[in-house]
Amino acid sequence: MRKKQGFAGQRTIELSDEIINRFLRNHPSSKYGYFYKVGFFPDAKYQFLEDTNGNQNYILIYCIKGYGVSQINQNIYHISPGDFFIIPKNTPFSYQADELKPWSIFWFYFSGIGIEEMVDSFVQTSKSHKGFLAYHEERVKLFNNIYQNLERGYGDENLTFLNMCLLNLVSSLVLITKNQEKIEDKTQSVVNTSIQLMKEQFEHNLSLKQMADNVNMSVSHFSLIFKRKTGISPINYYHTIKMQKACDYLKFTDILVKEIAFKLGILDTHYFSRLFSKTIGLSPKEYRKKEKK
Repeated sequence: MRKKQGFAGQRTIELSDEIINRFLRNHPSSKYGYFYKVGFFPDAKYQFLEDTNGNQNYILIYCIKGYGVSQINQNIYHISPGDFFIIPKNTPFSYQADELKPWSIFWFYFSGIGIEEMVDSFVQTSKSHKGFLAYHEERVKLFNNIYQNLERGYGDENLTFLNMCLLNLVSSLVLITKNQEKIEDKTQSVVNTSIQLMKEQFEHNLSLKQMADNVNMSVSHFSLIFKRKTGISPINYYHTIKMQKACDYLKFTDILVKEIAFKLGILDTHYFSRLFSKTIGLSPKEYRKKEKK
């Protein structure tokens, strides 16, 4: 199942081209930064969006809970709470929520020479479309200000205030100090490298020491950094990846549960079934029956 939108509790507002063009004619200075759409998707299970040509606007997505993956110009980014990613206009992209722990995200479609220059500079300096800034109540208040005021109408005075809020919100994300950026880039790189290793080695049984050695860290330091960034331990994350793969085998093949366990490097079928049930909430047989309906 894949969905672009349609999530319980979602909030979305889109301005028409007519409203935007009228506003820009009346307020030329707003060409420095204005938005087309804003939204909030909570627990966006099965969300998937792809555009091989890219959008005419810039897109910013900020994750406050859960996990997902984005691909921008062939670069893959694993998204965790506190991460944001920027999709420049006319840039091919896709993104999707994690199947087991789907993200909750704020998202914005925007344009304007000033705000575009700001985010382009961030991408060029960091050599990445992704950044991290810990969840902060003030940023959530800025989003709520934008959304609540949009509900009151699209008058010029209101839109002027809201575009200022947008500039404030985007700048609070991308204008990170150099020192903080270097620290976060290093720790996120450790996590990304480790997750990639887990995905490549899902058929085997990596030990915690092997994961730590792969990023040249002690076991204790590696475990602390990984859990701080993802919210769960490396071994539990590794198990989650294995169970995601098990879901694919159960949905798309007819091979026996015992064979699936072996494919995931788990020789004890009973242990595999217990781990699957604990992670997914259903036994392997129940899950297959539900998905094959």
